[in-house]
Amino acid sequence: MSDVGMEPRPPLLLFALLSLHFSSCFLLAAASLYNTTDQLVILDHSNFSSTVHGSPSAWVVEFYSSWCGHCITFAPTWRLFGAHLADWEHTVKVGVLDCAEDDNVPICREHEVMGYPTVMLFAARTNKGDVGTDMKRSSTIEEMGNSVIDFLVEKQRANNGSSSWVNLQPYRGAAADAWSEVRNYGTVEHVIVIVDVPKSYRSWSTILDLGGYSTVAVRYKEVDINDAREFGSVTLPVVIFIDKTGKEEVVKDAPKTREELKEMIMKKLGLNRGMLPYKTIFSGRKTDASMKKDDVEGAGDGQPEEINSDILNYEDDLPDTAFTGTEREDQVYMVDIENAISYALGHEVIQFKVISGEALKSLQEFLDVLVRYLPARPVVHKFLSKLYKYTLSHGDNINGAQFAKVMKSIQGADTVLPSHQPWIGCLGSEPRYRGYPCGLWTTFHVLTVNAVLQDGNSEFYNPKKTLRAIHGYVKHFFSCKYCSQHFQEMYAEDAESSVNVADDGILWLWRGHNKVNKRLKGDATEDLLHPKQQFPPKKSCPACWNESEMSVKEVLTYMKNIYAKGALSFRGTQTISVPLRNKLAKVREELDKHKQKEKITPKLPVNKKLQNISEDQALRPLNTWGFNSTDVSLCVFLYGISTVIIMCVYCMVVIRRKMRRRRFLEAYKLPEAPVQRKLVNNIMDKQGLPHSSSRPQQQATTS
Repeated sequence: MSDVGMEPRPPLLLFALLSLHFSSCFLLAAASLYNTTDQLVILDHSNFSSTVHGSPSAWVVEFYSSWCGHCITFAPTWRLFGAHLADWEHTVKVGVLDCAEDDNVPICREHEVMGYPTVMLFAARTNKGDVGTDMKRSSTIEEMGNSVIDFLVEKQRANNGSSSWVNLQPYRGAAADAWSEVRNYGTVEHVIVIVDVPKSYRSWSTILDLGGYSTVAVRYKEVDINDAREFGSVTLPVVIFIDKTGKEEVVKDAPKTREELKEMIMKKLGLNRGMLPYKTIFSGRKTDASMKKDDVEGAGDGQPEEINSDILNYEDDLPDTAFTGTEREDQVYMVDIENAISYALGHEVIQFKVISGEALKSLQEFLDVLVRYLPARPVVHKFLSKLYKYTLSHGDNINGAQFAKVMKSIQGADTVLPSHQPWIGCLGSEPRYRGYPCGLWTTFHVLTVNAVLQDGNSEFYNPKKTLRAIHGYVKHFFSCKYCSQHFQEMYAEDAESSVNVADDGILWLWRGHNKVNKRLKGDATEDLLHPKQQFPPKKSCPACWNESEMSVKEVLTYMKNIYAKGALSFRGTQTISVPLRNKLAKVREELDKHKQKEKITPKLPVNKKLQNISEDQALRPLNTWGFNSTDVSLCVFLYGISTVIIMCVYCMVVIRRKMRRRRFLEAYKLPEAPVQRKLVNNIMDKQGLPHSSSRPQQQATTS
């Protein structure tokens, strides 16, 4: 892990010029470590499948990250390796792919690249879905070349080679019979047989070096007893030249090195590199923009949402304690922390095909610590909380591609994890320097300090919790293998035994960081404008130094000052708009709390948080019913509808009653048949009404 998180910035003028120059450059789109002048193929998401899959050539590809310190150190070796294999293009090609670029992440995940740099070998005509064979890297170019030869020989022996490959299988038979294998090649003028010791890499290398020349065919023959009798006590290798007429010329005690052997053969046959047909090995990217880019030189116990919320006292866009004072030379910036978290989760974690077991547990613990102790902006805090809940609710494993989709789906108006923000405190003189490793170190220090400031006095506080989460992330997800290994070695040495009280975690990480500073001093990964030095430097903290030694007490005080949440600067962070209703909701919550606390009729509070809200907006939450204009309109509408319905029901009842009465009267007056009349009279008797049989009596009484 490159150590750059605790270094002073360059002078103001130089810093301003660098900021202006790199304002559009973000680490994730940093310049490649390789360019089109290197003798290798630059691969990316647009050409990887079409170039590697189905190719008649084998491929050896380095998967790297442009920010990775060990990748930066390894790049010169890989360039030389590309030149070492430059003439082998007829059989095997050399490529590179930058996993730090967003669009390339799915390719790196598909090929199970878990750390950088990773070198993979691909056979001829490889299919999509073939993850390749991991090639063990070596410090020497010759050993890496030998590993490639072993791969080619094995594939060709298993008939997994290609017709374009040179024949690397040992030749068996008399040298004169070698022509029988190349009679169909009309351009061949000489057959060369190299008699050498078994498993001779110099002979195989020479065959590959000369494989591009169409006028020669080179074979390798392992020495046997017949050769020993024929050539006597000569020193191997022996080179036999055979022309079309069958004439042989034997060169005994031939040169012993690959380069000398190749040069001798080329000189004898009059060969030169101008005869090679392969002129386009430097096949870079297709777009002009990409070419310009390549041409750059060097080129939790409670609910997650509730954890920490009271202590951080979030506003709508910034914590209450957001730093607003004068920035200091060793200022810590939230934009660097957000960049680091965005890259860690959006590149390194999602690069896994499947996250399970110890790795999944480490991811959950790291997210838990971020949610608890990172003094993030509310929208970022909410994003991390949702992501943490997702990891807790999806069983024993999580698919990396699905994790990436979930991260995108969580992004919203009030849940945001910004990306592609320009670095400020971690800005390097070139895109390859500082950036992500610096931001990650900064994040780790902020976590250890704020964990102590927040919970350090609690009797239940575990000082190892934060460090274990950091160690778990570095072990399983930090993709610079070399850096991860060193961090794990430091942790195994004394972390568990030396961290016992709250402040020990802060000091252990500080000491570990300075160990890395010392180790990388003068390394190829060092930014000359930000040299490695012991932190904090005397200029930033004079009280921390007592001649050549540091005062641990003063260092602890200093770190708690610069990494505390109230000291972080939010300059440069992406502006995130929050709807007004969220602000009013917070006003309502404040007023409700005030009402419950004071138990009096609430008045307009004199609160700095409410000074920028209009009187009408502040009064609105006091409505007991909580109705707004939309609610009132809806009530009026429903009232009108209900009135109409009631009137309709009333009319139907009245009309129906009148109709019944009318039918009754009509039935009473009609001169019906005796049976019908008797039926009507019975009904009227039951209801106590006079009927037709009483009319004469009524008329007589009237008279």
